[in-house]
Amino acid sequence: MNDLKPADLLERILRAVEPYEFSTFVIGFDRGDMYDRARHEDLYRGWKREIGEELTRRRPGVDADFLRPEIRIDVRPNGDLAIQSAPLFIGGRYRKLSREIPATRWIHHACHGLGCPTCSHTGNLCGPSIQELIEAPVLRSTGGKRTRLHGLGREDVDARMLGRGRPFVLEVHHPVRRSPDLEQVRDELHRLADGSAEVSELTLVGPEARTEVKEADAEKTYRAWLELSKPPDPAAVRRIEGLSGAVIDQLSPSRVMHRRGCDTMRKRKLIDSSWLGEIDGRCAWEVRLEAGAYVKELVSGDGGRTRPSLAEVLGFPCRCTALDVLEIHWEPSWEAQDASPAKGSPGGGYG
Repeated sequence: MNDLKPADLLERILRAVEPYEFSTFVIGFDRGDMYDRARHEDLYRGWKREIGEELTRRRPGVDADFLRPEIRIDVRPNGDLAIQSAPLFIGGRYRKLSREIPATRWIHHACHGLGCPTCSHTGNLCGPSIQELIEAPVLRSTGGKRTRLHGLGREDVDARMLGRGRPFVLEVHHPVRRSPDLEQVRDELHRLADGSAEVSELTLVGPEARTEVKEADAEKTYRAWLELSKPPDPAAVRRIEGLSGAVIDQLSPSRVMHRRGCDTMRKRKLIDSSWLGEIDGRCAWEVRLEAGAYVKELVSGDGGRTRPSLAEVLGFPCRCTALDVLEIHWEPSWEAQDASPAKGSPGGGYG
């Protein structure tokens, strides 16, 4: 750094950030081995101001932002540059129309996701997942490196997500471009999904949306398709309808105990219970539940681990053969604010 002048460093920075789309930035000088705070600040405070002002002049429309920069430019003690691009966040809803794809990538752990003959060299146990279907066109449009999907819960692989869809935020790491064509992203995803999934309400959101969707508790309405030993009589139907308002006691489902390791008792409210009768040769039950309830166990009773259950009310065994999530009763702030698709705030910052 001893022989480097601010003007030379500026030209190197301009070349380094040229591919990036950004409106805010911050410049930092890394501490060397012989770091002395007072000397460091005296030496580089003026450099940061001079280079920042010139960068703003040479790149119209950009400005320094120390709180939520979209680009962070770090100057190493040897003069090398490291460019960090803040994550980009895309909010939306997805509908999962297939019972054969997961919400997030389901890695084949035997090959550590690298691919092998058992998984047909895909690295996945099944898929492509909703995340991968969304990710492919987003990464092409943004030049990002990878993504992380934050959904308001998630459905089982064999369940469908219908209605308006499940709210989600896709976090795009190290994007080069921050203004993706979200209509094009949607159309490309629909082509790739070939009827197995859909997305809607795509819009750019800020990083706070990630926390919002992860911490939301939402009631959900389900339709459970049932296998019964016999159809319920009118009295049993009245008992099913009478479950509305009941409080359900649920121990951790036996099917997940091998990975949970501990038994947890949950109390969840069953808000509404509607017997739909026979539809296309199958019996169906529609139920609205408080967040965190296990629907398949609510049907079967899970060997007495869920009470009351549909099987208990009927007085004979039954099981859920297929499950549809019909509605998630929650509206994210970016929809409540009537954000126009593809016109939200890109949102910088590294938090």
